[in-house]
Amino acid sequence: MGDLGRATIYQMKPIDALRRWEREGAEIIHLVDIDAAYGRGSNMETILHLISETNVEVQVAGGIRSIDKALTLIEAGAARVVIGTVFIEKPEIAEEMVKQIGGDKVIVALDHYEGKIAIRGWEKITDRLLIDEVKRAKEMGFKWVLVSSVTRDGTLAGIDDKSIEEVAKVGGINVLAAGGVSSIEDIEKAKKAGAYGLIIGKALYEGLISLREAIKVGKDC
Repeated sequence: MGDLGRATIYQMKPIDALRRWEREGAEIIHLVDIDAAYGRGSNMETILHLISETNVEVQVAGGIRSIDKALTLIEAGAARVVIGTVFIEKPEIAEEMVKQIGGDKVIVALDHYEGKIAIRGWEKITDRLLIDEVKRAKEMGFKWVLVSSVTRDGTLAGIDDKSIEEVAKVGGINVLAAGGVSSIEDIEKAKKAGAYGLIIGKALYEGLISLREAIKVGKDC
């Protein structure tokens, strides 16, 4: 968990990746600042440039732990920002984000390890339970949660549809899912489990899934 030494680096410039997914029909681009998530730097300049270069919706994640940073991204044109650690460690900041930015523009990322919330780039496993935090996000006025299984992320082992279904049953909040996607069948499973949307990364870069087909299947489910 959280081992950057095992990360896969794709030799593609961010702007080239952006253009590729635009050409293939992407309606939403999910950007993650890995350096910011681990507290080892920032790619804000690159992210702001990417936002300015596209007409599709962009949601930004990774190291967003202040209202100023979230506002900077939203004001630059990001459709939504994603918070995780700050939601757990500094709920007062998360609450203020709802007031200043809106619960529809801030996604609460709930990465979990066997049902327990992981924060700070998965380097810390808390005692907080996934379902409890989904309910808390809903009560605070957030309209989106992003649920990701730490044990599935980057493995291409298939989605954790059980957790997605449990979260979706809470109701009243849009559920995005990520982690383990490897096939079109995973998209169908996510929709059946109640997910509003599915974030796909490695499976696209590895050529296991066609984005055009994924979009079609997602809309037809």
